[in-house]
Amino acid sequence: MPPSSQSTNSNQLPSYSARGRYYRGSFFLWKKIFGLFWYYKFVRLFLSSKSREERELEFYKSLGLECRDFFLKMGGVYVKLGQYFASLSHLFPESFTEPLQDLQDRVPPHLFSEIKERFKKEFGKEIAQVFPDISEAPLASASIAQVHSATFKGEKVAVKILYPGIEEIIEKDLKAVRKFLKRINRFLVTFDFKIVHKEIAKLVGRETDLRLEAESMDRMARYFAEEPDYVFPKLVPEWSGKSVLTAQFIEGKRITQAGILKKGQAKSRPVDLLIRAYILMIFEYRFYHADPHPGNMIYTPDEKLCFIDFGAVGEIPPSQAVALRKIILCAMTKDYPALVEALDELGLVSKKADREKLEEVVRYSMEKLSKFLSDTDSFKNIKFEQIHTPEDLKFLKEINSSLRGLLRMIQLPTALVPLERVLGLLVGITASLDPYRTVLDYGEKPFKGLVFQGENQWQKVLVQEGGIWGQAVSLPGELLQAVKNLNRGKQAYKLPDLEQHTKKMYSLGHQIISTTFILFGIHYGTDRLDKGIETQAMVAYGVSVFFGILLALSVIKNKFSSKRNRQ
Repeated sequence: MPPSSQSTNSNQLPSYSARGRYYRGSFFLWKKIFGLFWYYKFVRLFLSSKSREERELEFYKSLGLECRDFFLKMGGVYVKLGQYFASLSHLFPESFTEPLQDLQDRVPPHLFSEIKERFKKEFGKEIAQVFPDISEAPLASASIAQVHSATFKGEKVAVKILYPGIEEIIEKDLKAVRKFLKRINRFLVTFDFKIVHKEIAKLVGRETDLRLEAESMDRMARYFAEEPDYVFPKLVPEWSGKSVLTAQFIEGKRITQAGILKKGQAKSRPVDLLIRAYILMIFEYRFYHADPHPGNMIYTPDEKLCFIDFGAVGEIPPSQAVALRKIILCAMTKDYPALVEALDELGLVSKKADREKLEEVVRYSMEKLSKFLSDTDSFKNIKFEQIHTPEDLKFLKEINSSLRGLLRMIQLPTALVPLERVLGLLVGITASLDPYRTVLDYGEKPFKGLVFQGENQWQKVLVQEGGIWGQAVSLPGELLQAVKNLNRGKQAYKLPDLEQHTKKMYSLGHQIISTTFILFGIHYGTDRLDKGIETQAMVAYGVSVFFGILLALSVIKNKFSSKRNRQ
């Protein structure tokens, strides 16, 4: 893509003062929040159904264009924010997300003369001496760097170079973002904004040191060495450093350009590969690519999936992995008290939380989202009214609680912030390429293979760990629940045929994929939904819907299994 007239604007970014960037961002944020509030609380009430659809199409298209132009003008962290919104096609109307696609790899580039200076500063050599045929027009320009094609030792390579002064821009932006979060926490909704800001700063800060990205890319390539369907660019270490990364060039197209499925068609191979990759990353390696927006995934001509841009990665500590496994098991056995305990072990439940109310929230979420799944034909562009129903407030009144009360019961550990974002991006890409299936539809087979086949560490854990794990493997669901009820001082109930329910437990075990990514999201997902209702932070409730969908599908399958056994 040749440099455009917009390049001048992007190059002016370092001259913005921290205060100036903050005021620009603050004014834009509150202006859009007010616009959304005004439309949904007043204008929308006076429109007919037909007029409402036309007005909303125009409204969101205009909003998308304005956001795109603003993010491009500001650059830095703002472009990363826009990339995230662009991937949430399951939540936002297509008229809004389509303009934001330009933020994936069409950010106005910097002048090549500045890029050459950055390269010379890194290595002390002119870039033309190392790469005589390097293209002055970048292949892609993103939030913090741009990529140029070149040839090295007879092979085509991609040379990624940080923008001059990008570190200073990011430092200013992070200060502004902290102020935004602080004000949102004060005036809109209560949350631990310091933790959220800390994680954002950590993720973005990593991206300004390309040596860390090179290490992560090499590490992931080693993990996937035996997986023939995945490709990772080979590093050129002699011409890679803090501000420059040179790697093998991979031919292909963005994953979202692979084609949208029509109803009734077979599963999408790109989505299949994507979800399988993340199941391996999260549950096998506990190390994952933390920025899976479409511009960072290439679908190759030979139908393989390539991951690029490893500036943002995440790791899941062993202790959290154990808690996640407990949540899966408790969801399978519908042991809500133990499920709340597992959520607590994961760090999601505050010390002042009312455990009984949390159990009721879990029950309600399962029933509501089960109905949502059965009534929903397409999971793309889910409307607000499909999720938020009058029954929600009625339920809260019945348990003598409120939205704010529920918010005070939960907290989000820092380590889970990037994972939450990843899940939102995955559900968005899935909805974009295959509107008629969920992530669970794609994840069931690979997750079964990981957990129940071969002598992998997950299987060993389930067999060898004592307590609840041994009980789950050896006892049918009702018997296990009865034992737990007795331990808690509750009355046990009469069991049906033991052999029949042993088979049922075995069947449910093979459907563990139905709760793959709901690990910590049963209660937290509901809370995020409620948080989105109060603040219109639709990104938050979109992620909560995703968590709930995962849980509900598992419940539905177990319910059908029970019906077959009774027949």
